[in-house]
Amino acid sequence: MIKQRILVITALLLGALPVFAGEPPALTQHCVACHGVAGVSNNPQWPNLAGQNADYMTVQLIAFRDGVRSNPMMDAVVADLSDEDARVLSQWYASLDRATSGSGDAKLLAVGEHLSAYCKACHGMTGEPVATEWPVLAGQQGPYLQRQLQAFKNGSRISPFMQAALSQLSEHEFAALAAYYSQFSSE
Repeated sequence: MIKQRILVITALLLGALPVFAGEPPALTQHCVACHGVAGVSNNPQWPNLAGQNADYMTVQLIAFRDGVRSNPMMDAVVADLSDEDARVLSQWYASLDRATSGSGDAKLLAVGEHLSAYCKACHGMTGEPVATEWPVLAGQQGPYLQRQLQAFKNGSRISPFMQAALSQLSEHEFAALAAYYSQFSSE
């Protein structure tokens, strides 16, 4: 009797989980040109979405849609996106395997590792953040990460905490941090 109850409860719980095996949601048709079918961009200026935190991506998609965050391409793509659509897209991409995009420059990686000591409190030892509302840095495109660090520093992306943390860093240090975090692949 207990085994039967456990089986029924397990089946109900599994049925409640989103199933993403097989075909991606139709909504991804607008994403793949830039972010790739597997969520790995072929352009280092654009972010990889595979393995990113779903909560973080949902917030970012809604921020683009609502004009809180701006990018001409993204603004147009997400203009009519509902909150539910943002959640479905985010869960799909979060379910995919993350890639590695590291630079391989040993000196740059060493500088990045040294600088990352402060970042690790929020973004974890290998770019896996301690909160799902924060981005996964592991395996992200290095040039994309560098551009985002610049955006936080110059105020075009708003986060008082990130702006304070980055205020004294140079472009070379941004490149080193980006190279360091892009070398990691998965949890």
